[in-house]
Amino acid sequence: MSGAIRVDWIPTALWPGRLGLTFAPGKKGPSLLQPGVQHDRDLAEDFGTLRAQGMTLLVSLLEPPEYELLGITDYAEQAAAQDITVLTCPVPDRCAPHNAQAFEETVQHVLGGLLDGQHVVLHCRGGLGRAGTLAACVLVRMGLDAETAISRVRAARPGAIETGTQVDFIHRYAEQDIASAQIQEA
Repeated sequence: MSGAIRVDWIPTALWPGRLGLTFAPGKKGPSLLQPGVQHDRDLAEDFGTLRAQGMTLLVSLLEPPEYELLGITDYAEQAAAQDITVLTCPVPDRCAPHNAQAFEETVQHVLGGLLDGQHVVLHCRGGLGRAGTLAACVLVRMGLDAETAISRVRAARPGAIETGTQVDFIHRYAEQDIASAQIQEA
């Protein structure tokens, strides 16, 4: 599978920057979503395309072993060579985040970038589950309810937020946000 890497941008006027979702740049190997499809992407080319689309911050949700699995062991070096800022927040595939503090720090970093006008691109292996979950939580943090956030992410990238566990996580994240806001108001 080749062609330019595609970013699905989530339309919103909540901030001056842009929030996008994509699959792992440079990935190689069989597709998990499309039987018979083989990925053989060029990492440097994908990074260049993302830069050309205005990306200023790349967020990877891959776990360390996935870089080898996807044939992108030189990910960090290639990003540095192209002066790409990468933020990592490893989350197990098809799961919700396990490290709440690291996840919240990532949400805050993404929000800061968006509020500063950066074009932030989130990715996991396929750009659906983990990346979609993070995108929805960013929208929740900006004041959207969980269902609206999920709908916006899925409208931009069909198939995003793949599992019930991820949907439940977004709802719990929204409820915690409301609970903490109520505590701060009291």
